[in-house]
Amino acid sequence: MSALLAGVVLLLLSTPAWADEGERLFILKGCIGCHGVGAHGGAGPDLANTPLSVDQLRQQVRTPRGQMPPFPAANVTDDQLQKIHAYLKSLTAKRDKLTEPPKGEQTAASCVECHRKANPILVAQYQSSAMFKPGRQNPRIPPTTPEANSCAICHGTNHTEITHVKGRVSEKICAACHAEIYKEHVTDLGHSYGPGPANIGGNWDRNIKVPHYAQMPRKVMEMGCDPCHAQAGATDEPYWDPAKKQYVDLSSLQYRNGCIACHTRHRFDPAEARRAEACMTCHMGPDHPNWEAYSTSKHGAIYLTDGPKWDWSKSMAEASYNAPTCAYCHMVYVGKDGKRSVSHNMTKKIIWGMGIQPAVGQLEDITQTPENRTKRNEMIKVCLTCHSEVKARDYLEAADAHKLMGDALVVEARETLRGLYKDKIIEPRRRALSAGILPGPRYTAVEDVPGGTFWPAGLYYDVQPIEREYFDMFFFGNLKSYKGAFHMSPDYAWWYGYAEVTGHASRIRDEAERLRTEHRVAARTTFMLYTGPLMVLAVVGVIWAGRAVYLRRRK
Repeated sequence: MSALLAGVVLLLLSTPAWADEGERLFILKGCIGCHGVGAHGGAGPDLANTPLSVDQLRQQVRTPRGQMPPFPAANVTDDQLQKIHAYLKSLTAKRDKLTEPPKGEQTAASCVECHRKANPILVAQYQSSAMFKPGRQNPRIPPTTPEANSCAICHGTNHTEITHVKGRVSEKICAACHAEIYKEHVTDLGHSYGPGPANIGGNWDRNIKVPHYAQMPRKVMEMGCDPCHAQAGATDEPYWDPAKKQYVDLSSLQYRNGCIACHTRHRFDPAEARRAEACMTCHMGPDHPNWEAYSTSKHGAIYLTDGPKWDWSKSMAEASYNAPTCAYCHMVYVGKDGKRSVSHNMTKKIIWGMGIQPAVGQLEDITQTPENRTKRNEMIKVCLTCHSEVKARDYLEAADAHKLMGDALVVEARETLRGLYKDKIIEPRRRALSAGILPGPRYTAVEDVPGGTFWPAGLYYDVQPIEREYFDMFFFGNLKSYKGAFHMSPDYAWWYGYAEVTGHASRIRDEAERLRTEHRVAARTTFMLYTGPLMVLAVVGVIWAGRAVYLRRRK
């Protein structure tokens, strides 16, 4: 009898209706974020036509192995899991495949011959690069280093392994020739502002270890945050397992190498990285509109009109530009003798970093510390290429003041939210989970809120509207204001920036007052609901007693 019932259940589970509903749940519950479209895998394994039974799937979902977060029944019910399982079992079609890469050991000479037919642009790029040319093109590379005029130098010759690792080239492979650059860029956290808040490390850690990262769908992060944050330190241990030959961190991004973020493969051309557009891919958008601000500044206008005529083949230590580029400001250093040098450490002149100081309650002029005075002086040495010291120093100090005035508005809004948390008008325990987002902490704008986790950078989802308003204020508006000022874009400093911050401040004040009014009305209404019947009884009692006294007196 039990076998018959099991067969009936399996028959029901195999129906198209169950599979269709399972596909919908596969997306809604966030499974697609790790396991990809068609369940073909990503950060999680390939589950198409899974051999797992319903019970095995349930066990993995409830008490998972590895880095998968648990999904309790409150998030995915047993009934929903059965439908998801039916969907996975229905996925019998294999992915389309147009090419079949070779297997096993290949000769170094065969790489170009084969890829010229399969990927002609790739080969043309590589053959135009300095790496392909015979002899030493870069005097900083030690003479004992083998020439890199073969694909096999970086990729090896075992094509089965090359295919398995998706062509991975570790940054440490680059370091074999470019040891000084690797130290500046990766080891010294030259593109990272140093260790992050909440005990987060530098480089790649500042992406995958931020508190909200684990809740986000992995494929969404692969398209968004991961490509830019993989600019340093994402290719090796502890993120790469050399035994398994795969990445073992939370990210599903397979194609990583910080070097190619600026001088793309396979030309690896320094001239490309010297141009401002090389920075544009990552340094743009509402949280860091560096490109938008720079390109609308006078510096940017000169670059865009005159730049095509400049000699980009020269090192920035020797180049002559009519206006600075991103790389020139942040990578050029001027010695006491006036000679220029270039470093891949881009943080040694930046004082304010990302600029989120007010979100952690900091409102102070940090430019006067010995370390930051040194940084400011290093930046002004670069400005002296074109400007007088007094002009450069006055402008940067005005930009400092501009930033701190925006910070003051953020700190005021932060204290407004602190009061709402304290008076339990905003209660983190009351929340809804958006479709596709994994279970995790409820974030707050200030510290020590019962039921919440202090992480203002996570206030963009599953929060109250006033908290999202605050996020937009400090993470978008105020950062646009700050970046606009330091990149010399008047409109980004003012209308897109500070003026927008004041608008958020007004809305936060009004929304806070509305919430307090609602809270008072709700409290009075609750009081009346509880005490109203008692008051009615009291009045009736008084009337009854009065009537009794009256009747006694009449007798």
